[in-house]
This record gives sequence, structure tokens and C-alpha cells, in this order.
Amino acid sequence: MKIICAENMGFCFGVKRAVDMALKQENAFVLGQLIHNPQVVELLEKRGIKEIKSVDDIEKGILIITAHGTTKSNIIKAKSKKLDIIDTTCPLVKKVQNLVKEFNNKGYDLILFGDKGHSEVKGIVSNAENIIVVSTKEDTKNIFVKKACLLSQTTQSIKKFNEISKVLKSNVNELKIINTICDATKKRQDSAMNTAKKCDLMVVIGGYNSANTKRLREICSKITETKQIETAKEIKKEWFKGKSLVGITAGASTPDFVIKEIKKKIESF
Repeated sequence: MKIICAENMGFCFGVKRAVDMALKQENAFVLGQLIHNPQVVELLEKRGIKEIKSVDDIEKGILIITAHGTTKSNIIKAKSKKLDIIDTTCPLVKKVQNLVKEFNNKGYDLILFGDKGHSEVKGIVSNAENIIVVSTKEDTKNIFVKKACLLSQTTQSIKKFNEISKVLKSNVNELKIINTICDATKKRQDSAMNTAKKCDLMVVIGGYNSANTKRLREICSKITETKQIETAKEIKKEWFKGKSLVGITAGASTPDFVIKEIKKKIESF
């Protein structure tokens, strides 16, 4: 059995930046999960960096904003409490937030392609008065406005974004389309797709609550048999029976040490 790894996988720039910034702190609080990876969350806990659900859960000290960003109201509340804010929001997520503000001020209706419950989406949405979140092209069929701007959550599928754009072009008189899917996401999706086409089995590594890892699993599963795992403990030997070529890819929030551990275990079969 041969193993090949996707050309682009694992930590992206934004995630690495967030982790590096957080690891410089001790005895701090992080609003939600810094990134959607259980091993990194555990590493932070060992440094005394505790996860909290709300700004109301902290009265003083250091508050870390996650790589996904947060809502405008959370920032205002943290500043009113005079907390020391370490903002690790990915610069590409910040870009989407700023575009939402810009086009909101220009009088556009905003349409955001994304997962409604995701923390990145919540943060983006908080920056505009008139914004609709859509997850599928079906969600756009009843949107009829005169002037709108379409943006995307940074980790979404470019294929689905283009499908949604096509539907909206028919419904909106003046449509401004800005593809805000990050290049790292696109590269990981393309690499995963190309690797899956060659393999009998794909192993996708990453947190089950990671949006970009979920997307990689969806892409690969349409091409070949696919398993998603978070840790080496989840691997089952029978998955590899009769397989001649196994591919490995990993989400943008999956650290190298996890990928190496899993690859080593697969190689032992």
C-alpha cells in the first residue's frame, strides 16, 4: 500500500498566526475555540489559556479573540471592561468584515454565502444592518433586491459560490460580486480533489467542527471512499484492506504533529 499526501494541507497563514500569538500568552482567556482543532485547544489549556463562552465570563485580564473573529458587540463589551484584547482574527476575515461595512455604508443590501451558526459568519454579520446569509443556491431563489453585494465566508466552496452568483445575477438589478474565499482554502480544496482522483481511499484529518475540513471531506467523498478523523486513535486497520493507494489531506486548522502521527500509524499497517 502506497500513501500520498495532498500538496497543500494543514495550517494556513491565518491559523499559524493565531496560534503563534496565543502561545505568547499565559493565564489568558479565549472567546470560544481559538481554532477548530481539539489538540491545539488542549495545548492552550496547558498554558493556562481557558476557553470562555461569553465576554460576561471575564471581569479582568487578557481576552484572546479567535482566528474566526467575533461580533462587534463583543469587542465593544470587552473594551468597556478595559480587558487586554489580543485579536488573532485572520486578516482575510477582517477584510470581509471591512467590505461588509463599506458596502453597507454605500447603501447596498449584503448577501453572505456561509454557515449561519459559524463564529466567522456571526462576526461578519454584526457589521451590517441589511445582510442575508445563504448556504445553498436554493436559499437565493426568493431574493429580489435592486442593489446588492455578494461576499463569502472565507472557507466556503468556490464551486457553490459561483452557483449562487449565477442565480443572484438573474434576481438582482445591480449585483456586486466579491469572491472572499481565501487562496489557502482554494489551494487545499484543489489539492484534495487532485489527490482523491488518484486514490482508493482518502483520509481527511481535522476537527469535526472545522468548516474547512468538512468541505475537504465533502469534496473527496464525491470522488472516492473517504474517512475523516481527528486523531490517530480513530484509525481502523480494516479501512485499508485491499487498498493500493491511500491519500491524506488535512484542514487548515490541523497541526503538523497530528498529521505526522496519523501518517506514521497508517504506514505501520
